[in-house]
Formats: sequence, C-alpha cells, structure tokens
Amino acid sequence: MFVEIVTIGAFVAIAITVYLLADMLIGGRRNARLAVDTPGEAGSTASIRSVASPISQALAAIVPQSAGELARIDRDLKRAGYYKNTALTDYLASRNTLLVLCLIATGSIAVFVDPGTSLPPTIVIIGIVVAMLGYSFPRMVLSSQAKRRVGKIQKGLPAALDIVTMCITGGLPLRDALDRVSGEIRFSQPEIAVEFDILKRHAEANTMKSALRQFADRIDVPDVSALAALVSQTERLGTHVATAICDYSDTVRRKHQMVAEERANKTTIRLLFPVIFCLAPPIYILLCGPPVLKLRDFVLNARQPGGVMDTESFDEDYVVPESAESGATLTSAN
Repeated sequence: MFVEIVTIGAFVAIAITVYLLADMLIGGRRNARLAVDTPGEAGSTASIRSVASPISQALAAIVPQSAGELARIDRDLKRAGYYKNTALTDYLASRNTLLVLCLIATGSIAVFVDPGTSLPPTIVIIGIVVAMLGYSFPRMVLSSQAKRRVGKIQKGLPAALDIVTMCITGGLPLRDALDRVSGEIRFSQPEIAVEFDILKRHAEANTMKSALRQFADRIDVPDVSALAALVSQTERLGTHVATAICDYSDTVRRKHQMVAEERANKTTIRLLFPVIFCLAPPIYILLCGPPVLKLRDFVLNARQPGGVMDTESFDEDYVVPESAESGATLTSAN
C-alpha cells in the first residue's frame, strides 16, 4: 500500500513539473503573439508581465484561486504596502512553492525509511499537516502585516493632516502640500509618506477626487473614506479646504482618544480573571502558608511521646479526682 502511495506521489510530482514547463513555454509564445498582433495595448501588458518570470507565473497557477479570493489577497497586499505590479503573482508563487517543497520533502523522507515499520504513514501524515500549515502561514502573515500598517496609518493620520493644514494655510495647493508633507514625515511616518506620494501622483495623472477615492479603496478604513468624501465635497462646494481638514483631524483625534479611553476602561474587567487566577494564589500562599506550617509542626511535636496530644501519656498521667472516688464508694455501699 505504501509503495503505491509513493508511486502516485512521484507521478503527481512529475506531472506538476511537466505542467510548469509546458505552461512556461506556451505562456511565452502567447505573450509574443499578442505583442505582435496588438503592439500598442499588448505591448504595455507584455511590459508589465515581463517583470514576473514565467516560472513565477507557472508556480502561481498551481493551486487555482477564485476571483473573490484573488481580490482579497490583492487588497491585503496593497494594504500591507506591496505595490509592485507582480506582487500578487510573486505571493502566489512563493506560497505554492512552499507547499510543493513540503510535499516533495515528505515523499523523499518517506521513501528512505524502513517500509516495514509504522514510520512511513506517520511521516506522510506529518508532512501533509506541515504542508497545510505552510500553505496557510503566508496568508496569516500578510493579513497581520496589512492590519499593522493600516493601524500605523490611522494613528499618524491626524498629525499628518495638521501639517497639511499648515501648508495649505501658508498658500500651497493641496497637491504641493501633500508632496511637502510626504518629504517631511518620510522618516517618522514612512507609511503615510508613501501613501501621500502615491496620492499626489494620482492627482497629477487624474483629479484629486479620483486620487482620494483610490486612496480610500487601497486603505479601506472609515477614517480615510471619510477624509476622501470630505475633501471631494469641499472642492465641489468651494469652501476652504484647510478649515475642513483641520476640523476633521481634530475629530479623528478625539475619536482615537475616546477609543483609547474605552479600551482603558475595559482593561479593568479584562485584568480581573488574570488577577484572580494568577495573583491571588501566591497571595493566599504567602498569607496562609506560615500559619499552616506552624500548625503542622505543633501537631507533629504534640504527637511525639510525652507530647500534649500523646494518648498513652495522657492515660498514664490521668488521676481520678477525690470527689469521683468518694462518689464511686457511696454507690458501691448502697
């Protein structure tokens, strides 16, 4: 049975290798044909695809993904700061490569062990579990990076907006203010600096309204979406942008302060159970331990021969009172 499993695994590995080579060759010919047929549009597409190697594209296509899952991965990549054209392809290729390497390593180890023992099935099961963990681990890391970066942007957004307000009040347009602020905060808040730089370039290529909408779609948090809607409405109505941004930064700062106070108030309840289960037992031991130890020593010493609680010494040393003896004599006489 084990030999059949190894044979099937070897066949699958060879089939995957042949598929990767064939897809690499066919994909290269397809891109070349498209570049010849439609040099304008396909040429730009080929220039984008040429950054990713055919091997990466083939590895990324090993495990099929739905359109919704690809959209979610692409959104998390942008939220995490991976704006390269081939970020999605590189991510899928890396994850699938890790999966294939785990399976190949499992099969190789299982082949060299003694088939007469129970080690091969155990190795196969462990290898499958490790492969599943290796396939899901990059997704968890990406989600964690995206969440951490978005949190930094939310935390530093009010201060950056205050600097933008000062630049606009000084006479700079919004685009130049974003460029100036991105250069000023590049070392203290690099995440916001990168986003402001992208926002400024999108505004130069299109309009500020479209650039803000793309900024809100990339970050996908309520604060940035509200900022995009506020600036768009301000430009449409013709009101002062600096005043609106200043008021909005104060609102966001107060909101963050309220959230921090709410978390601080919840900390007391959350610390109740750790205090009960972690701090209370040592306190009880410190308070009750010495009396209990002294009581134990007293009981042990009292039960020693000649001690207070020694029953034999108590019977020998017991003397009947005279009143009890006289009462017993009268009773016998009667």
